[in-house]
Amino acid sequence: MIRRINDRLILIGVAHVLPESVVEVRETIQEENPNVVAVELCPARYFALTEKERRGSGVNASGLEAGILNWVLHFFQQRMAQQAGMIVGGEMLVAVRTSKKVGARVELIDRDMDITLQRFINRISQWEKLKFAFNVLFGLLVGEKIDFRKLTDEEVVERLVSELKEASEKAYEVFIRERDEFMAQRIVQLMETTNGKIVCAVGAGHVPGLYKRLDPVIQRGKF
Repeated sequence: MIRRINDRLILIGVAHVLPESVVEVRETIQEENPNVVAVELCPARYFALTEKERRGSGVNASGLEAGILNWVLHFFQQRMAQQAGMIVGGEMLVAVRTSKKVGARVELIDRDMDITLQRFINRISQWEKLKFAFNVLFGLLVGEKIDFRKLTDEEVVERLVSELKEASEKAYEVFIRERDEFMAQRIVQLMETTNGKIVCAVGAGHVPGLYKRLDPVIQRGKF
């Protein structure tokens, strides 16, 4: 999924477990030859990917609950990635490596994952935490077979985001809406301080929200 907002800004919506996303990210960066490549990573996730290290037992500065939730989400992505035949975050690693080859600066635009996890934990009850973890694991183990090739189709993305919102309004708010707002602000800052083209690689679920926030700014002629 590629959204060209204007001549300076291109959004690539990726599925974090889809091999085709790796190819799309690499080819887009090579063809566009941008000044900046912005990726949906925070410093902690970037370090974990580049160093191929995980956070020990999963317990970090955010505490036990955040560590457990982080493990559940990581396990979910890991299993899906194995089914799709790639590593978790492979498209982000490719974005970083390809940007270096074309001489582009890499910018990490996502909110710190500890903050995101902690905000989610603070907003839900113990029952909701158990229900969320159960739904993730249950859906992975016995849910319907996933057609990974459709994970970046716009209609499918919108349906999945809508289903998340319906299943857990709080999860949608923290994991999608708040991060859309955070990343949109970072992208605007980059456009204000950078000359030339910017390519952003983000999860497909963030593209509609980012486009909604960024397109009006562009249309006002700010950039």
